[in-house]
Amino acid sequence: MKILIVPDSYKGTLSSAQVCSCIKKGIETTSDKNEITCMPFADGGEGFAECLSNICNGNILYTTCTDIYGNPKKCCIYTYGKHAIIDCAQASGLQKKKDVMNATSYGTGELIKHALSQGFRNIILGLGGSGCCDGGAGVLAALGAEFKDKCGNRIDHPKGRDIEKIHSIVLDNIVKDINFTFACDVENNYYDKNGAAYIFAKQKGANDEDVIHLDNGLKILNSLLPRDINHVKGSGAAGGICGGLYSVYGGEIKSGFDILSEAYNLEYCISQTDLVITGEGKTDKQTLMGKLPYKVFQIAEKYNKKCIIISGLIEGVEFGQKMISLVDKDTTIEESIKNPSKTLTKKAKNILK
Repeated sequence: MKILIVPDSYKGTLSSAQVCSCIKKGIETTSDKNEITCMPFADGGEGFAECLSNICNGNILYTTCTDIYGNPKKCCIYTYGKHAIIDCAQASGLQKKKDVMNATSYGTGELIKHALSQGFRNIILGLGGSGCCDGGAGVLAALGAEFKDKCGNRIDHPKGRDIEKIHSIVLDNIVKDINFTFACDVENNYYDKNGAAYIFAKQKGANDEDVIHLDNGLKILNSLLPRDINHVKGSGAAGGICGGLYSVYGGEIKSGFDILSEAYNLEYCISQTDLVITGEGKTDKQTLMGKLPYKVFQIAEKYNKKCIIISGLIEGVEFGQKMISLVDKDTTIEESIKNPSKTLTKKAKNILK
């Protein structure tokens, strides 16, 4: 039997490549008569840049930047041809400490500047997994934008709590001529009830009052930026990084899944297999809004192929021929997080049963 493994990462525990390896190992302990192909995948979030670079036989640039709280961090920029691929999660990713009001996207701007200094003008930005909600003000500041409060004082490294205080934006010295492609797996607005603050800020540490202040700050930014981007689908991605950069630079907002799917020729690969296996850290109702496992399932269904979902946790949804959760009556969430590789390999033994 031909088996294709196409998972997302299990955020915070296993990379997509590690997930592939564990599932393959689990299947091979029960049967050695299968032709198994592993296809590490992502939909714009953590691991997207590495996946795309690997498909295209790219290279890696190593550099340092600052994280969402201003601490130094070593990061990678993936490249291929004339393109640099940057995951926002590299510099601006969600951390165990969740303090979105004091978080900035400045480090992602530093990575973009480094890529530009190496001659890359085509930037593909993976927008998933961010821990900030500054509307892209931090990124823009790193690229040369000046933000000032009503007294004319500069806000050099805008954080979530600062965006409500911004009174003017000066773009005279901002870096020019960048061609952006935004790899995005959500369609949320920049602000309002379906925007970056109301939908995503609480999981980044915001309380109800913080959400109101952040949303108001995003409205202010939108009024000061060169173009109104609130109703541009995906402008609220990565705490508004997408919207802030798109307002200044324009570009193309595209599904990260579609970008990788085209590079991998995924639809053809699925059409030529017998069984597709996919999964993610947590599969729930948000998955049905267009996340990677559901999109893989839809392609499999189109070609009448069996699809099995194996995820860290499965809540309140059913699709595919079989769904396997690492967390179940026999395995606690603490156990699965502590020993993710061992747990996934063990559960993968049940895929062909």
